[in-house]
Amino acid sequence: MRVENMTGLASDQVDHLVEQLTDGGVWRAHRHRALDPHRSVLVVLLYLRHNLPQRLLAELFGCSQPTISRLITMLIPILTDVLSPLAERVAERELRSTVRVDGFLAPIGDRRANTYTSGMYSGKRHRCGFNIQVVASWRGRLIMTGDPMPGAMHDARAWRESGLAARFAGRLHADGGPGGFADTAYTGTGLLVPERRTGQDLLGVHAREFNKLIASQRACVERCIAHLKNWRILATGYRRLTANFAATLAAITNLEIYRTSTFAS
Repeated sequence: MRVENMTGLASDQVDHLVEQLTDGGVWRAHRHRALDPHRSVLVVLLYLRHNLPQRLLAELFGCSQPTISRLITMLIPILTDVLSPLAERVAERELRSTVRVDGFLAPIGDRRANTYTSGMYSGKRHRCGFNIQVVASWRGRLIMTGDPMPGAMHDARAWRESGLAARFAGRLHADGGPGGFADTAYTGTGLLVPERRTGQDLLGVHAREFNKLIASQRACVERCIAHLKNWRILATGYRRLTANFAATLAAITNLEIYRTSTFAS
């Protein structure tokens, strides 16, 4: 099977990641290892891309499950740090123009005793998970994600508390800046949203045309979220400690930006 099919990244992208980690001295600090650097990176990428059980990965790579667990724990924050400069450059470039904003639920299951009382259950989606706020470019490519919020949180509040509202302070449509397009869940945030009906009166022709324009502009963020969910750990159920989810999301965000930004565009 080709590397692209296994990890979502091109083979030269994977090789470049391994080189960056090697140059950073990661492998010198961990000389006694069951897997070589290339296979170690593949383990983490397969885990994030396909959400495979650690025992299965251990069988596939001929090592123990604790080895897989240690590699995942060690490399996820390192991958985030290595790719952060690229992510910042992409954000600086893309935030000069109008962006698209939306959120989705990353499921975590309900096996934890305090899952419901801690606000993790989304009544809208009827699942427990994290509310992930996504900022995409007009081309449908990921720019950034906010800090994960409890699944029960409304999108407008999640936008404010995830850190994204502070990042966009002074540059929204309401401030005269390029701002962004969003759906009606973001009313009052300063983002440009469709007009809503008031009472029994139907929307006028101009309002309907305006809403159609907003919907056409927002299509690209839906495509971006679909690509982000191809990292199946965000779509099929996160199984590790919830305290580690923010680090996992940060790594996936930077990997997705890396995946798309290094192609010709």
